[in-house]
Amino acid sequence: MVKPIGIFDSGVGGLTVLTHLKNELPHEDMIYIGDNLHCPYGDKTKEQLLSYTKEICDFFISKDVKMIVLACNTTSANVLDELQTLYPQVPIVGVIHSTVHDFLSQHQRSVLVIATQATIQSHKYQETIHHYDSSIQVYELATPQLVPLIESGEYKKGIADVISNYLSSYQHKVDSLILGCTHYPIILDQVKEVFSDKVYISSSASISHEVSSYLRVHDLLNFKEKQGFIQIYTTGEPKEFCYSSEGFFDYQGLQVQHLSFEK
Repeated sequence: MVKPIGIFDSGVGGLTVLTHLKNELPHEDMIYIGDNLHCPYGDKTKEQLLSYTKEICDFFISKDVKMIVLACNTTSANVLDELQTLYPQVPIVGVIHSTVHDFLSQHQRSVLVIATQATIQSHKYQETIHHYDSSIQVYELATPQLVPLIESGEYKKGIADVISNYLSSYQHKVDSLILGCTHYPIILDQVKEVFSDKVYISSSASISHEVSSYLRVHDLLNFKEKQGFIQIYTTGEPKEFCYSSEGFFDYQGLQVQHLSFEK
């Protein structure tokens, strides 16, 4: 029996992960959920995050997924361990360790991590990097304005001033930048305009490589003769979801369906 991969994020940001995954694993079936009803996740408590993600994981389990991907740095930083304990029947992976491994492979000596408030407050990036190399200079910066601007579609009009206000003071302090939110690759070109000549590490690209490797090592890949299907759900409004994502995600005839977790 062919089983799908479950992927979720607080909103449209995880579509950057889905894009990498469908390009790297075109024969896999995938179910994506954007929890726009509760977006942004960055200002939520750990208890709230666990409540939201349990509903999503329960849905994935009901769909008999073979793997769950937290395409979200905030949940990866705060509730990954709890979810792995609650759902031992399926492998669950987050984005932080794979992103750190990508960063370390670049052999940079200083880095700025930009992410949501909840991710930064967890210090997971700093702790994980220093676990491997305590001599690396790690700066952490919460950038709470960015996700709402991306979700609203305002990024299409240019948000250089917002990005500059966040990043300008770090221009000469670091050699590299970790996009510690899967929404942020959407605005990478705008980031490069105001924060230039850095090594940029995307958690979206990093996690897709880890998922591909895991499925291959554990002999869970679909047959290459099969073309994978993709289902996309949002707990919010599908039209708004499509509006904010159509500029960077190729739907190719895919439809976004509303998903409600009714008690």
